[in-house]
Amino acid sequence: MSNVKCTQSLMLLLAVATLAACVPWKRERPAYADLCQSEFHFKVPGPQGETTLYLETYLYDHAAHWSDRPIEQVLHVEYPGEKYARREFYVQLIAYNKNRQRPSSSSNRGEPPIPVLYDSRQAYITFEDGSRLQARPEVYLGIDKTYDYPIVYPTAARPSPYDINSDEVHRNIPKITNNKRYGSAYVIFQTDKFDANSKWTIHLGALEVQGQKLPIPPIKLCYQPVKKWIGIEPLMRP
Repeated sequence: MSNVKCTQSLMLLLAVATLAACVPWKRERPAYADLCQSEFHFKVPGPQGETTLYLETYLYDHAAHWSDRPIEQVLHVEYPGEKYARREFYVQLIAYNKNRQRPSSSSNRGEPPIPVLYDSRQAYITFEDGSRLQARPEVYLGIDKTYDYPIVYPTAARPSPYDINSDEVHRNIPKITNNKRYGSAYVIFQTDKFDANSKWTIHLGALEVQGQKLPIPPIKLCYQPVKKWIGIEPLMRP
């Protein structure tokens, strides 16, 4: 009988511990601003005839954000003589033709790449008051091995115009990423004014493919409100 009582007591303690570990908590994720549109499709000529070109645009490494962590950009740039690094705003670009070969894979299957030239010198932001800010003239590569965001290092900068559908871009795929098949290039703007209430319009310009200009529609920012929920720790993600 003593063994039975010990077993029952142990099971009761385990049940209490489990319930204590799974206490509901009020959770809240702050508001933020995101692109109103993130995906664009273009019909373009290719080696085997007309094909589809995909362009994905992001402001955040969405795969790295969960729970009640604020959704925010993480690019900070150090300037000579300044004590603290400054925030800078960026737009991530992922461009690839349909069924493109994946240089990060050992397989040779897929369609040959179509050069997609992009010139960040054409990109600018229109602010709420009508003023403009041009992008940095270089295109930046995603060279971080873990997260999907840019680093302003000379080794990551490429002069414009640059082929953002190149093997050099698509070999660099971080572990936590918005697209697990293709790599990223980045357009960076030297401003730290970005917040949840920003009502900017982002003009990325155009892609150049096979001598043709493919205008990218201007992209507006959309306000994403505060999100509240009850979370069961440590099991629940929003």
